Amino acid sequence: MRKNILLAILSTLIAFAVAELGLRVAYPEPTHQAKKNWIQVPEHIWVEYHPILGWYPQKNKTAVLEDSSFPTVYVHTNSAGARGMREYLLEKPKGITRIAALGDSLVFGFGVQDHETFAAVLEARDNSLEVMNFGVPGYGYDQISLCYQTIAYHYKPDIVLIGIFIMDFWRSTRAFADSGHAKPYFSLNKQGKLALHNVPVPPPFSMQKGQFPALFEENIFEKILNRSMLYRKLRRLILNFAGNFGWGDPENSDEWRIGKAILLQLVEAIRRDGARPVFLILPSADETLLNRREPITNAYLRFAEREGVDVINLMPVFKLPNPKQGALDNFIKFDWHWNPKGHVLAADMIQQYLAGHNRETELDQTQRLARNGLSEAGT
Repeated sequence: MRKNILLAILSTLIAFAVAELGLRVAYPEPTHQAKKNWIQVPEHIWVEYHPILGWYPQKNKTAVLEDSSFPTVYVHTNSAGARGMREYLLEKPKGITRIAALGDSLVFGFGVQDHETFAAVLEARDNSLEVMNFGVPGYGYDQISLCYQTIAYHYKPDIVLIGIFIMDFWRSTRAFADSGHAKPYFSLNKQGKLALHNVPVPPPFSMQKGQFPALFEENIFEKILNRSMLYRKLRRLILNFAGNFGWGDPENSDEWRIGKAILLQLVEAIRRDGARPVFLILPSADETLLNRREPITNAYLRFAEREGVDVINLMPVFKLPNPKQGALDNFIKFDWHWNPKGHVLAADMIQQYLAGHNRETELDQTQRLARNGLSEAGT
């Protein structure tokens, strides 16, 4: 029995060693080449190299975006690099509620005109609102967080909308994009502290290896495992399989672990600056059609509840009225970005949140005055 057990263990180790060697021979670490078939967004039309963010829109830029999926789009940026031609003073005017919208191409409004983005729609409806669109195509949460801390916070917003999109978690695990443009990234130690890397950001196309760097502090056993290509591939296969069937908890994935830490740091920074962070859950076309994404949305909601962050969940309304037909009316045909109708729907939901928040604020003020034995007339 002892010999049989030892033989089984030895055979298993040999099998794993052969499989590991075979994978390393079959899949050597490639020298990364930029994908030439990508539409030239975001890196080549209206953005430029940025030493902290990797890339950021050029200031006072006018660009033309052409694609077979939608009519010709004219993209404008103001003197801060925000989407649109409207200028904003650093000092907020009296009587104005200022909102900063952070996120990726969904927030930016890829495929729609300046005035059709949800930020512009909100501004047009209410003269007491300023909604600054700091969305940048291709950003993950590392760049979104740094965009706030580097640019958006200077404008002293009252509310910061943080676009929550599934792809942005994965983007936060990369040292450079598939286009070849380098970017900043964070790692996380055992104490839950984030460390920033790749800043100043290397020039575009200068990084060809190590696209997915080590993000977590590892003990010796973890280092050995994570150096194994066989282990990494099996782990990824199992997680993807479980995710497709709604099994397991998305919060156990590497993407979520690093993304959650970055989001928490961003929320704390926004609150220190006296603003209110709000998660804006952004659906894509496939998410409105596939219920398998529900565990991920639930993970967003649990995180927001734990941290006391308000949420505007666009997922349910984007699935209406018909999950197989009507939902796609909100998206660009053959694309996962929102069309103008989708942006109007997002603006509707944000406006409803703002109206409810204002009522809550008025109620809080009334209760505070009552506790102090005062009346509005007396004040």
